[in-house]
Amino acid sequence: MSEQSSEMHPRAAEKYLVDPYDNWARAQGVPIVTAPVVDLTEVETAPWARFGVNGAICHVEGRCDFLTVFVLDIAAGRATKPMRHTYEDMIYVLDGRGETEVILCDGEIRRLAWAPGSLFSVPVNATCIHRAPGQSAVRLASFNDMRYLMGLYRNEAFLFDNPAKFAKRQQRACDQRWIVDPATEPVHEYNEAARADITLADSVIGAQVIEVRAGESDLAHRQMQGRHLLCVEGEGYSLSFESADGSITHRPWKRGVVIGQASMNFHQNVAGAHTARVVSLELGSTTSPIFRGRRAAYGDTQVYASGAATIARADESEQMIAARKGA
Repeated sequence: MSEQSSEMHPRAAEKYLVDPYDNWARAQGVPIVTAPVVDLTEVETAPWARFGVNGAICHVEGRCDFLTVFVLDIAAGRATKPMRHTYEDMIYVLDGRGETEVILCDGEIRRLAWAPGSLFSVPVNATCIHRAPGQSAVRLASFNDMRYLMGLYRNEAFLFDNPAKFAKRQQRACDQRWIVDPATEPVHEYNEAARADITLADSVIGAQVIEVRAGESDLAHRQMQGRHLLCVEGEGYSLSFESADGSITHRPWKRGVVIGQASMNFHQNVAGAHTARVVSLELGSTTSPIFRGRRAAYGDTQVYASGAATIARADESEQMIAARKGA
């Protein structure tokens, strides 16, 4: 063995290419589901000590490095542990009725009632308890930026035991709504579909409701960073592709199904026999766009949204048209 070959690689004694979020997730001891399409209503859960209820972690392919999904099951008459965290989430009620008790940094207590199909958020770093006070269990899906923040700070205590009061942000959150029903939220026409932008509780996580009429589709659109697409009403499918003439991926959805939409790909949503609604969730909201692409999407003409594009109906290729009609 030569002297050079016997020398230790400069990084051999270091840890590198480490994923702090992945390490944290694996240490939670709950199921981790990874797939292109995840039916959140069917995910198996197990006791999750962190939350005091059963839960699971869901990773959809194409999700990028910003958001993740937690599924929480609350038994009838039970509740989660009191929780306070600096990561932000938007929660969709998959099943059951209940309430969330929120304790703000000034000691004020507020209660938020929700039902199946509700989408809600609470002020950042406020103490909250999710309850299922009735005779039926509850299943919640939390879309959150835990993945991004754990990779950024690499400190669990910073995210779950941070004494910062966030008083100004909590006050701004109190001036906004905390809950909506995305299945009935008013929408406006945009690119051959109807849409509505949603920001709740001054969150950095934004949502856009997309309504597609029965048997029709919106225009194929490309966004900069990956996002999660959650079906809240009806059923249909999404087409994803790199170019109008490239290969097309077909991903079906129905209520409670979430898919990942990869960055810099085109995506097109197609409704089935009835009008359908999906909610697109990503990091960046109307109050806090975060990225240039989100700023442009919300109407800021001073930024250039690199890579953003929409394929007009007249310019769609025969392959796309055939996939939309025949899938």
